[in-house]
Amino acid sequence: MKIILFLILLSSWYCVEGRIQVCQTGSSSVYPFAMKVAQEFFKKTKHLAPLIESTSTGRGFVDFCLENDFWYDVISASRPIKDQELEQCKGRSRVPILEICIGLDGIAVAVKKSSKGFESLRLQDLFKAIVKKIKDNDGVLVDNPYKKWSEINPKLPNIPIRILIPSKAHGTRDAFEHLVLGGEHEIRDSQEVREITDYESADSHNLLFEFLERNSGTLAFVGMNLLSNHTSVKPLPINAIEPTFINMQQQRYPLVRKLFIYLRKENYRRVDSLKPYINEWLSADASGEEGYLTKMGLIPLSRSSQRQRIL
Repeated sequence: MKIILFLILLSSWYCVEGRIQVCQTGSSSVYPFAMKVAQEFFKKTKHLAPLIESTSTGRGFVDFCLENDFWYDVISASRPIKDQELEQCKGRSRVPILEICIGLDGIAVAVKKSSKGFESLRLQDLFKAIVKKIKDNDGVLVDNPYKKWSEINPKLPNIPIRILIPSKAHGTRDAFEHLVLGGEHEIRDSQEVREITDYESADSHNLLFEFLERNSGTLAFVGMNLLSNHTSVKPLPINAIEPTFINMQQQRYPLVRKLFIYLRKENYRRVDSLKPYINEWLSADASGEEGYLTKMGLIPLSRSSQRQRIL
């Protein structure tokens, strides 16, 4: 492992000079998967190990769209590319962008294992806990009055509402806004979350898990694949549906998103190792039912699902 990382760092200058090494940046949620693919690719081929960076989905698209001779070949993303990002990335040359869905990822509502009383948590409870404005009995939007979970749902703990959510730079935040805030008709006209005094915003996964481990009763939105390295926290059921592999693959569990990688197809001609690297991502060894990414927590797509499209 250390040798591979050393080679990745040692050879990073090739990204600019020789264009013989794949360079990838983007989503911190996809980063563990990308590192594993890079390691397997390096072991199986004679190519240099790809240089993998972790920033965020939003920052990754910004870097990908810069007109700097396409320094980054691949962008990891935990949400689909937005229309304005796509327009900027295609630029004046109108170079096609290849979108590849690598699989599914559940969003966990995680809590310290010793926390009790959240077994009855519903999606609508999360809406009411987080939204800034909510409709009263007369249908008028008012400031969110809820301070404790039990005020929203008497089956939930009688403790203050504390939730950690990622910033807008992260794809998990976009998934959160789409899956949690965007799906409830009664508050659709007010999707803004409460002020920072009512919730905590977490950018660093390490700091987020450290906070969870120290504070019982605090909830956090994180990618399900990140939980495997943090045994002191647990994912909660939502709407009485456990976040199991089958429930997520069949999308019965309500908080499931797609994970992507993006690239310019013309770069297959510019970087010799790019196509075989992408083929490794798509191989059964990596993202099949028994693939090494699946064992890490990636949920493989069903056979009928579309994996690639040209944008």
